[in-house]
Amino acid sequence: MMMFDQQIVLGIMLAIIAAFCFNFAIILQKMGLNQVPIIDLGKNLKNLLMSVKLLFCNKSWLAGFLLGIFGWFFYVIAISLVSILVVTPIISIGLIIFVFAAWTILKEKIGLKEMIAIIMLILATIFLTQAKISQVSIDLLSIAFPFLIYTIIMIIICIIFFILSRIYKETKVEGIFLIFIGAIFYSQGILFTNIFTQALFDTGINPIYFWEILFGFIYLDTHAWVVLSFYSMIFFNGSSILFYQAGLQKNKAISMYPIFNSITVVLPIFGGLFIFHQRFENNILFLISFILILISTFILSKFQATFENLKQISKETN
Repeated sequence: MMMFDQQIVLGIMLAIIAAFCFNFAIILQKMGLNQVPIIDLGKNLKNLLMSVKLLFCNKSWLAGFLLGIFGWFFYVIAISLVSILVVTPIISIGLIIFVFAAWTILKEKIGLKEMIAIIMLILATIFLTQAKISQVSIDLLSIAFPFLIYTIIMIIICIIFFILSRIYKETKVEGIFLIFIGAIFYSQGILFTNIFTQALFDTGINPIYFWEILFGFIYLDTHAWVVLSFYSMIFFNGSSILFYQAGLQKNKAISMYPIFNSITVVLPIFGGLFIFHQRFENNILFLISFILILISTFILSKFQATFENLKQISKETN
């Protein structure tokens, strides 16, 4: 019993450390983004690669990037000790750390509506965990078609958002569209990560033999799922960084990060419901949390757009 209690305490402590790492990492990245030229995803590949190089050469941004990776290890260990139902609310409450840091370090102002929206997002995440979604049971053959449909829908949405971001380039809403794209890509990365881990288990591949992961398609069996999910996981996670960072650079972090955080919580859940046939034990709590996320995301997006519009008017007046 004592050992069990120590395991719970350790898991909670690691979750708190992970929450600190995740939220403070965004602060460091935003500091770095303020120091580099504007990231323009619509330009040619050469300019895009130059933007990536500048980010990794910026000490503040790189420190934030590494801190986020560092926090991920604590996050994974914490889940293994106390389950995701305990860890997720702690990570969400960590938004309080982020808001305080954005206010004191980045000197970003926060209004009453923003604070209420952020509190609603924290409550929504807690309600989601209490709704208790069922465990993922992946049948690689049965999920192929629904997963393909879901992925195509997400890509189409991202294409529409990207076109809108180009139409409204250098306006108050461009960064919001980019944040949405980054969140959708990151959520797809999470889904492919789930499939990758399941495919590794089904095939019995030892990760030490990395060549089987890189070239497993030659076996023409479930190894193909390992290869597909591995490369897709890298693509979507890597792409999400570019879009998310471009959106974060153009807007207030104190408004944009909570939006990104809420979307990356909700979309993998919808993916689980549609693809993996997961279900909630308490549908009422799920519905309440979904409504809270919709309302708070709308408030933060509208507030950010208004803020950017007022800032633009102020610049033109001066």
